[in-house]
Amino acid sequence: MSDSMHQTAWDLWRILSQGGWVMLAIFLAGQVGWFFVMERWLHFRAMDGRAEAFLRKAPADAAALAEALSPGKAPRGLFGSVAGSVAAARIRGQAAMVASARTALQKDVPGLSRHLNTIAVLATAAPLLGLAGTVAGIMETFDIITLYGAGNPSMMAGGIAQALMVTEAGLVVAFPLLICHDWLRKRADHIEDATVAGVTRLIRIFSASPGRPRGPVAQGAAA
Repeated sequence: MSDSMHQTAWDLWRILSQGGWVMLAIFLAGQVGWFFVMERWLHFRAMDGRAEAFLRKAPADAAALAEALSPGKAPRGLFGSVAGSVAAARIRGQAAMVASARTALQKDVPGLSRHLNTIAVLATAAPLLGLAGTVAGIMETFDIITLYGAGNPSMMAGGIAQALMVTEAGLVVAFPLLICHDWLRKRADHIEDATVAGVTRLIRIFSASPGRPRGPVAQGAAA
């Protein structure tokens, strides 16, 4: 196992060395990009409170529902945080619940998009770096041709190999990151939409309970 790891590390170093500084930059862009992908995936797992599942099982009684949303009992994630603030404000009426929901959403929703633009930038930069490496490899090949002529293909192979390797590496890094960025963006939008829909339903339930002060009907907590 140790020999295999040493061989893998040596092969990786040989590829990076052959590709030059451009290959190293592409490699680092890929590593940073995948770090942010994993960080966002873990963050979304924590923030996805499954609002639909909670509301399907939630008690119909407003008092029991408020108890289920009390600190320590509320579902995890964005929905639990916003719904808990709504439940705490229910005794002050619908307007207070809407204002509380908006405040909580404005505080937590921007965090869903954190690092997504960085992933997109890294995915876009990787093939551009590959193009820069291609140009550098071709220029190196022409320098060799200028000095030694075109009669020795083995001397030109290094520049050609560099041009092809960095182009391929840039594309290999970019495609998965672009796919992950699109999936993460949709996941963030889903969490936000599900939270807004769930909180709007909670506000309607609390507003319809007897003895609660009423206000204008909300068209959506985040409107």
